[in-house]
Amino acid sequence: MVGLDPVPARFPEHLRGMPEARAALEFCLGILEAVEPHAAAVKPQAAFFERLGPEGMEVYAALISAARDLGLPVIADVKRGDIGPVAAAYAEAHLRHYGASSVTVNPYMGADAVLPFLEETRRLDAGGGVFVLVATSNPSSGAFQGATDPPLHDLAARLVADLGQRDGDYLDAGAVVGATRPSVGRRVRGLLPDALFLCPGYGAQGGGAGEILPLLDARGAGVLVNSSRAVLYAHESAPGDYRRASREAALGAKEDLLAAGVGY
Repeated sequence: MVGLDPVPARFPEHLRGMPEARAALEFCLGILEAVEPHAAAVKPQAAFFERLGPEGMEVYAALISAARDLGLPVIADVKRGDIGPVAAAYAEAHLRHYGASSVTVNPYMGADAVLPFLEETRRLDAGGGVFVLVATSNPSSGAFQGATDPPLHDLAARLVADLGQRDGDYLDAGAVVGATRPSVGRRVRGLLPDALFLCPGYGAQGGGAGEILPLLDARGAGVLVNSSRAVLYAHESAPGDYRRASREAALGAKEDLLAAGVGY
């Protein structure tokens, strides 16, 4: 899965003279077309579009539409964590109006922060779902998520199990589990044998294909491995057409995962 985190200062030279929102749209459309043969999904990080103001959110909407036209499911990385009507409004915005397939959700406020998103996906009945932050990939996460007894990542995993409903092979509630914490990932997989995992931390954050193996389900699948910067900005170390560099980086990531035994 390819994350869309557009940083205009890192765009190819020919895009840097454009207005930032327009450049972000052109850059990300090129990325979508380049990675479509090798990616299972895309994950736009909403903050990188919000920072561009109203035009940035128009770009966000256009990219979600373009990805869906290419047959790529879209996981909106929004990490919302509110409750009640506010959570329902976030869910309606990103799932219904912007058209994302799924969203990421922060469960700190409990089931009330997750259910409105699940209820919206179920009303839409389009095969989407919610990915709940369970064991994240950032360096300081363990000091918080693993500091209690039982650890917070266990409680978040149990919330996923309690709220998710079977939708095909997996629950419609999935878990965000970082590739940088394989021992925790193995523990979470034991609690969530039937959940799909969204796995950040592979590539630029230091997680390798081997760290994904403990996160696999009993069939050797069940993970969406995210790579953002290593694919988006592959042109920085491979001069030439940025789309070709990103396509080759996406293919390289896919081959790396397959060689390690991470199947689809």
